[in-house]
Amino acid sequence: MAARRVRLGAEARALLARIFACARQPTWLVGGAIRDAALGRPLGDLDLACADARSLAARLARAFQGTLVTLDEKNAVYRLALIPARGKAIHQIDIAGLQGKTIVEDLARRDFTVNAVALELVDDLPASLPETAFLDPRKGLKDLADGVIRADVEGNLDDDPLRLLRAFRIAAQLGLSIEEKTLKAIGRRKKLIGVPAPERVSAELLLLLAAPGAAPWLNRMDECGLLTTVLPELEPSRRCAENYYGPGGVLKHTLDVCARVDFLLTNLRAIYPGLASDLEAHFAARGGPPFRALLLLSALLHDVAKPATARKIDGRLRFFEHDTKGAAATGKILRRLRLSRDQIDTASAIVRHHLRPGHLAAAGPLTERGAYRFFRDLGPDAPGLLIVCWGDHSSYMTEASLKRLLKSRPPAQFAGGASPPYGATAAARKTARHLQLISTLLLRWRDMTRAPAPERLLDGRDVMKALNIPPGPRIGEILERVREAQAEGTIKNRDEALALISRLK
Repeated sequence: MAARRVRLGAEARALLARIFACARQPTWLVGGAIRDAALGRPLGDLDLACADARSLAARLARAFQGTLVTLDEKNAVYRLALIPARGKAIHQIDIAGLQGKTIVEDLARRDFTVNAVALELVDDLPASLPETAFLDPRKGLKDLADGVIRADVEGNLDDDPLRLLRAFRIAAQLGLSIEEKTLKAIGRRKKLIGVPAPERVSAELLLLLAAPGAAPWLNRMDECGLLTTVLPELEPSRRCAENYYGPGGVLKHTLDVCARVDFLLTNLRAIYPGLASDLEAHFAARGGPPFRALLLLSALLHDVAKPATARKIDGRLRFFEHDTKGAAATGKILRRLRLSRDQIDTASAIVRHHLRPGHLAAAGPLTERGAYRFFRDLGPDAPGLLIVCWGDHSSYMTEASLKRLLKSRPPAQFAGGASPPYGATAAARKTARHLQLISTLLLRWRDMTRAPAPERLLDGRDVMKALNIPPGPRIGEILERVREAQAEGTIKNRDEALALISRLK
């Protein structure tokens, strides 16, 4: 069998040639760039290792005229942000001092074998390199070929416990598996995840959740105990409502919801071809792939308050106020993880309102007033909420039933009021009605965003003059009633608006 070769793209080779010209010392390309090249993936950012990282970082900053940031002064780790350029995929270069006296000692201290491979920079690197061109003392290239993440030196996990979570993030991003022995090593060390700074933990978690196909890795994290060590508030869910959800209780349901949200976002163009572009643009404006991660995180936390609110009433298990109490708990959790104010507000709003589409579906046909109030209250959080609710309600169907349902209808499924195709059970009919309502609301959201803003019929001065009342909260309440009636189509012009408010005095 022919030896495998690793190809470097033209952009990476050009950058490495310039770096070599500046180096004045032995310098190695290490870590993720080699890993990606070996997997045939485009290179993202570059990681370099050398004895004198400070001097190399300074020379590269001058040569590239980029912005140099010190990441870790003690261990001599620097980041050079390159000047953005159209069509360029490589945006930054990390330069680190050798950890140990030699590059071999440095590689021995790295987390996983797939990250412990180095390529010494030389003049005019060829586009295609044999595996023998790489320094690979821990057989990382073989593990990459086998699709395995392996921590052959388990003690390296102790050096930076964030590596416990990073294993799952890399697996999700690259489609690799984690060696069983490594999973067990992570499980034995799970409590160490409390050592790194919360913002480092949340950054890794969000990178994991941003990867399409991340949901199964949440299950693997739970199997080794890491998930509920990162998010201990989820642990009580495991024994809650097992009679209803089966072994694993509410936590099993939560992980099923995450799997369905992941499935929907990954297959959005197939499931909602007429909506996907609008939704993707909306999510990109709110953060792109990181916003996908926030939706998965919201799904993880949507039922976090169910154990605390569980009550049996007339033989039925109920969870009154788990939405509002869950929103408060979500805010507390995400503040602990140092997420941004916008991220906390969005996730909390999704948790607080995740029952609303179900309530609207249970109330019968969607009314104009119901739709208006839904979008008024949710604002820009409405599409994300609907994605999470789609995952929540579809989780009550088996995967086979869901796939049949998606196949049986045009992909903008259920919208338009047609009767649900599943009549075998009341539960299936209820789920289909809920998905129909969610689809209808998504279509309304798309149409609202494309439509011009409605004409403003009255302002505060008009209300005060017409009703002869002073400024105050009542003015806002009346104007809101006018907007609501306008959305319902019961008033269409200024005269009708004035006639309406005359009856509200």
